[in-house]
Amino acid sequence: MKKYILLFLLAGLYLNAQRNKYITTPTIAYNNAKQSKAVGIFLRGATIDSYEFLKDEYVYKIYTPYTGTVYITDIYNVKDGLHANDEFQKSPAIIIENDGYYGSPHLFTTVAGLKIRELPTSTSPIVGNILNGTPIPIYYYPYNSEAWIPIQMNNKKGYIPAKYVGQRPDLITLKNQYKKAQTLEEQKKFAERILELGWNSNPSENEAALRLYADFALKNNQPQIAEICLLQADVLKNIPKNDFNLPLKLRKKKQFGFTLNNELEPENGFKKSFLETNLGKIKRNTTDFDDCGLEEHETKVYFGSVACIEHNVNKTYTISSLDIVNTNGFKIKNTYLTNFTTLADFLKVGVGLITSIDAPNNSYYISTDYMAYEFQFKNNQLTKVTMFYYC
Repeated sequence: MKKYILLFLLAGLYLNAQRNKYITTPTIAYNNAKQSKAVGIFLRGATIDSYEFLKDEYVYKIYTPYTGTVYITDIYNVKDGLHANDEFQKSPAIIIENDGYYGSPHLFTTVAGLKIRELPTSTSPIVGNILNGTPIPIYYYPYNSEAWIPIQMNNKKGYIPAKYVGQRPDLITLKNQYKKAQTLEEQKKFAERILELGWNSNPSENEAALRLYADFALKNNQPQIAEICLLQADVLKNIPKNDFNLPLKLRKKKQFGFTLNNELEPENGFKKSFLETNLGKIKRNTTDFDDCGLEEHETKVYFGSVACIEHNVNKTYTISSLDIVNTNGFKIKNTYLTNFTTLADFLKVGVGLITSIDAPNNSYYISTDYMAYEFQFKNNQLTKVTMFYYC
């Protein structure tokens, strides 16, 4: 019995020590060692971490959760690493090598609200969603449209159906399909695809997509959704083009910045006594030399709901982020943003200042030449504001 346990442990150690292999040029995968049927193609850069070299057939037997067991007969394309001087062919026609959206083999999602599954099955838990028109890195393309493709988006790993990726959707085509749609279900499908593709497009296309979706929402008794779409469209139409430092000018006029108990943060920062009166004692502090927002003689300190940069020389504190709770807030022009501030309220006061929108994460940015403020929303309420410097 001990002998078998030892052999089992040794086999486990061998598998764990197995070095990854890499595909150096597009290579067809087959269903068996005799090449009975081509089932897909591995693209340059694909990583193989579970494999066996069959000496008798002179092939690689490969397993992945999304391919099952497949075989590569062009074994010279399977190597220990990738190198700049590798000889490799272009990817097959359906795969896009590189463009303005992505610099390696990829395709795009072609539907709205595409779910990322934890495992390659339709019953597996959902770990996230991706917008229509999102570029998807492709390292293995299955010939079966019912197969699955592995992806990693926003630090989330999972799988999406292969049938929902292809060439990048076209806004004009989608708009024509929306206009020709005969049923509410069809109109909704194309309106959602247009809206999501807008978020993956330039600001002018995004604006047009938002206005179309607002029209759809109004016709279907969704006035609040229509209002948000129109306000977002106005924001995109009025993105600052020449003066990205308007927030700094407003700050000098005491019309922009973090607030505590409606007290605007002074240009040089708050005094410690004021912070302790409003927030209590410092909870912890850190010195992160990799944080480009920290200069010499500066420390990051935390008062619970508020993070500050402590300036050790002049003994003042500037806020770097705060949760919008209690008396914490933010001032834009003559408006104080609080935990009662809705997205619509923010969009109205922020038009002409907001520089970009991250719709999937409910974040809005007001930027200058060297820094930005992120305004985060949840359930239609402002929840957090963070200031960060560009590194």
